[in-house]
Amino acid sequence: MNKKDLADLRKEFKLSSYMMPIKEIYSVYLKKDNGEIITRELNYFEMMDIEKKELYLDNFKKVLTGTIDTKVFELDFMMKNVDENTIDEASVEESTQIILYNALTSGSSITECADKIVDKISKHYTYDTDIVINFVKAEYYKGNKKRNEEADEAIDDYVQAIEFILCSINKVDVPKKVLKFDYSEMKFKPTSALDITVNLSSPLDGFMFPSFSSEYVDVNKVIYYSSKSKQMNTIFVEEVLESSVKPTAIEEKESFNIILNTVVGDKIKPETMQEIYEQINEKIEDSEDIEEEPTVDMKEVEKILENSGIENTEVVKSAFEQVCGGDYDFKVKNIVPDFGSKSIKIENEATSIIINPNELSGIRQVRDKDGKKYLMIEITEDVEINGFRLETEDMELI
Repeated sequence: MNKKDLADLRKEFKLSSYMMPIKEIYSVYLKKDNGEIITRELNYFEMMDIEKKELYLDNFKKVLTGTIDTKVFELDFMMKNVDENTIDEASVEESTQIILYNALTSGSSITECADKIVDKISKHYTYDTDIVINFVKAEYYKGNKKRNEEADEAIDDYVQAIEFILCSINKVDVPKKVLKFDYSEMKFKPTSALDITVNLSSPLDGFMFPSFSSEYVDVNKVIYYSSKSKQMNTIFVEEVLESSVKPTAIEEKESFNIILNTVVGDKIKPETMQEIYEQINEKIEDSEDIEEEPTVDMKEVEKILENSGIENTEVVKSAFEQVCGGDYDFKVKNIVPDFGSKSIKIENEATSIIINPNELSGIRQVRDKDGKKYLMIEITEDVEINGFRLETEDMELI
């Protein structure tokens, strides 16, 4: 599932959507202290009032909001290759993947599936507050190709009907004691400890099953949402979703930099760094019309480094084994800076400068005859500081 797939689905979480009919919404209130379920509520979406519908839609939309590999993650289930022949009564009780799969294929209400997920949450993870767990079961009509108006094509040829389940875990807030106005009695009253609210605007965790794109539906993957940027709730992922934890975008970048540092050393020329980044970034440019996320593996990294003039490329394999445990596909967008913006930071204790990756070759760190170091940046226009243009001086540094 890529950024466009998420954005397209997210747009349909609105009252006027006809591409995503919502069937059921099921909510469970779970106590923090003892894992007791206070109440359960099943609603048929079309029978709910408009205000309540809007609150739920905004809540579920949040679970699909965020940068991929930073707040939204496509994860593999630990149990793979589900099909109808693998489903049996025992596995339904044990596997989150089978529970969700069965909920979509059995035609039954979402309640049985949701209660099993709630039970897993209660057993394996305790939040800091009481929580309300919301589930929605819906159908999404997604175009899988452009229709040829001249050809005799049925609607099924270009529209894919996808059933999915989405879940959000939400914090229960107990407001501070304040004075409120009761319109029913036309009196001012202090708030009660029973006047709790459910924070639907900031889910703590969430997920959607299955993962899908314009090409296919993948029941071996789940979309996980984390409230904390660049950080996953590993207990929730492993014990509740029963999925394998994957590196975040930051972790991938750090791993790649360690590999690069192992091969190149701790010093590198700016033009060499630019050459490496440009070659990797070409994979993004070459894949603009392709749905798949561009990646680079061990052999490609080795070839890129060779083409950039790095001689010590025989250690690439051992570096991958040390850092990644073997060959690994790095997502290109996670390991190279954004060539469309100033995304390279140059800094030390006294200086912090941000430049475009295309400008790396115009930078030099030099030393003068007295041993003092300088940072030289090639520029085409005068530099301004607080509205003043800097005076240009002639200086022999080398």
